[in-house]
Amino acid sequence: MKLIATILSLLLGVTIPAMAGDYDITEFGATAGDQSDDTTAIENALTACADAGGGTVFVPAGTFILSRRDSESPILEIPPNTTLRGEGAASILKFAAAVNQSNFWRMIGAPVKAGTKNVVIRDLHLDGSNTHPEYVKGETPEHNAGLWFYNKDHVIENVTVVNVFAENFSGDCMAFSYNCRSITVRDCTLRNFIRQGIQMGGSPSSRDYLVTGCRDLEHSVKPGGSTIHVEHARGLKNVIIENNQCRKSILAGGVDGMIIRGNTVTGKIVGNGNSNLLISDNIVRAGDNSGAVVQLGYTKGLTIRGNTILGTENNPTGLYVWGKSRYNDQPGEDVLISGNQISAADHAISLNGAVNVRISGNLLNAPRPLLQRRTENVTSDLVPPTPDTE
Repeated sequence: MKLIATILSLLLGVTIPAMAGDYDITEFGATAGDQSDDTTAIENALTACADAGGGTVFVPAGTFILSRRDSESPILEIPPNTTLRGEGAASILKFAAAVNQSNFWRMIGAPVKAGTKNVVIRDLHLDGSNTHPEYVKGETPEHNAGLWFYNKDHVIENVTVVNVFAENFSGDCMAFSYNCRSITVRDCTLRNFIRQGIQMGGSPSSRDYLVTGCRDLEHSVKPGGSTIHVEHARGLKNVIIENNQCRKSILAGGVDGMIIRGNTVTGKIVGNGNSNLLISDNIVRAGDNSGAVVQLGYTKGLTIRGNTILGTENNPTGLYVWGKSRYNDQPGEDVLISGNQISAADHAISLNGAVNVRISGNLLNAPRPLLQRRTENVTSDLVPPTPDTE
């Protein structure tokens, strides 16, 4: 019967109430809708699930309070072969108000002493209880987070996050980093993050991340970062960011093998130090942001195809590809730019420190279609290209 319920939940996209054999947190002492701390009760449910070799820990509708009592990070450790699920947005895990006077509150993640694998987190509402309106250095507890999967000593593998609403975090809503492999974030909603919405990092063994179908809602705080952000990649391979709706930018750097495709972005797409990067079929509106709308530096193997890049009078450049500076010898190398629509206040495409570039079939709306500086082996159907005069 339990298997049938699980199949129906996946096929129909509906939430099925807890079945016999699930570990319902209320059966371990968690109480909804009051100010009592439910951390220990939820930990006990997770421990019982781990002792059984895995299963489902169920969070019914209601608000359950979590707190960091000592140095634990994360607070709730999800054991292998475990599903943590609720009934949708009505199942709320919420930080106690003391989070605003402290740092390093990470709500959910992998066991510190063992890592984890085969984890599903779904149909939940995570509330970080943040009251800081914007980032202020030294004041905002920027290391508080909703999901925080990071382990320097143990592998975190095959983690799927589905239909999670994460809001009001003074750090990141979701973060995945060291020793993570095979991470999927699908159909999640974000709001009111002070740092990043979805933060991804890695390590030499990290690989295979997918973020798709996610969005951030209108914010009532001032986000200091991006909707989707990749940094501290440390050798991360194979990242796909597709079909997301971003009210802030996508910043993604340091990855070998990345696809950024089919996203709508109000802000920018920016990335440095990638290799084998495909950016296609995105709609990028600069909004209130100044500077280049899409900016990619120190990239070896870059295809920019089929994008709509919409700058304003505040954006002198639509697409900027660059490299080879005193900080990094890598040029923007082996670049294909084709089939894009680009508008900007001054020049549609700017190349600076780029080699082996092919430009064709773009629709450009700017006083100068192409600006070249320190370039080699550029082939373009733009006649005539802007000469290298700077």
